[in-house]
Amino acid sequence: MTSNFARTIGRRGALWKLASDLAGRVFQYALLWVAARNLAQSDFGDFTFALSIGYMLAQVADFGLQLYVQRELSRLVEHDSAGNVLVKDPQLAGRLVGGGLVIKGALSVLAMLLITGAVLLEPLGNRGALLLVGLAMLLGTTLDYLSYCFRAFGRLGWEARLGFVARLLNLLLGVGLLLWGAGVWGLAVASFVSMAVAVLLGYRLLLRYVRPVWRTDWAYWRASMGQPTAVGIGIVFSIVSFRLDNLLIPPIVGTEALAVYNVAYKLFEPSLILPGVVLAAVFPMLSQAAHTPTSLRVVVRQTHVALFGLGLAATLALALFATPLLRLLYGTQYLASAPVLVVLAFACVPMYLNYGLTHTLIAVDKPRLYAIFTLVSLFVNLGMNLALIPALGITGAAIATAGTELVLLVLCGGAVIQHLLTSGREQLAYATLADSVQPDLELPL
Repeated sequence: MTSNFARTIGRRGALWKLASDLAGRVFQYALLWVAARNLAQSDFGDFTFALSIGYMLAQVADFGLQLYVQRELSRLVEHDSAGNVLVKDPQLAGRLVGGGLVIKGALSVLAMLLITGAVLLEPLGNRGALLLVGLAMLLGTTLDYLSYCFRAFGRLGWEARLGFVARLLNLLLGVGLLLWGAGVWGLAVASFVSMAVAVLLGYRLLLRYVRPVWRTDWAYWRASMGQPTAVGIGIVFSIVSFRLDNLLIPPIVGTEALAVYNVAYKLFEPSLILPGVVLAAVFPMLSQAAHTPTSLRVVVRQTHVALFGLGLAATLALALFATPLLRLLYGTQYLASAPVLVVLAFACVPMYLNYGLTHTLIAVDKPRLYAIFTLVSLFVNLGMNLALIPALGITGAAIATAGTELVLLVLCGGAVIQHLLTSGREQLAYATLADSVQPDLELPL
């Protein structure tokens, strides 16, 4: 990572976001630990079910919209020499952000209906509280939408502070209400209140630069809706591929093996915060450079050099310290997870690079390729898991994860390289044509 590139993403608030995300993980684990100790097992199971189903179905309320809005808003933003944000077309920005919020509201209603159906169909208690948890998670996607707007402004620090406030408030309220005896309802109220407070604060910050117009320009959105839809479909395929092994391991090698696998996976998962933070800072730069081939090549090269270095560091750290880390956290109970964690560690480099490549495809207006490639990867992941889990157990599932990332790397890398070469040739051809057309400097007498 070059020093200039590091300073650039640092000025955008990447370190604040990294610290906030890490703190958020700690707060989340702490709340779950307190909940597990204070709730009956059935109530804790109900709460974790609501978190899981809420996370999956809340994606409907996003469906690629926030990444699309971030890309388009980034192209309307520039910074002066002092680093102040300048919005080139405030009216267009207001229509974009406001129209996106209206569409997001409609998608949130659909997502809430799906969450309600899932809660009512399952044999659960505390249904009212679980529905409130689902509503809180939908508010969380609204906070994400506002955060993506802040990323377009190069203000990751705002996103970091809002996320920190929301998670800390959720922890403090949740623990307090649990100790008071409020049970699952206490956790639900804490989730809803913390997200509502963060959303209101975030909207006030947004008004500093953009006044959302709460109307939808249907002519604009009908012409462009295919792009966020393609992003959303790709995200769904990616999520399914990411967790497909959890569905396949129990029927093939048993639930105890799944527990061993997930211990390794939960240690591997936090390493993915790093590329997420980098792309949160860099994606607006990719979007702004998308139609300037020379600038795009520079940003793409610097981004992927940084991601490769970070991925390599993560691989070495996880592979070298897998056994000591597992022994420290779990004693000897889950030492069988060490080989799995080592294999997963080798997925870091391609996975980190894929973060950059998939975002590059979206930045250059090719989200359909992203959706196609993630669908191909999903089928590759399914095939590799079905072939390797019966033969190698949970180590086979880890190999399938790494292998799938390599396939996605080849697909996305090839597409990005082809785009850079093609756009470079087009720029050269245009420049050559412009040089060859000389104006007639002779004026008629």
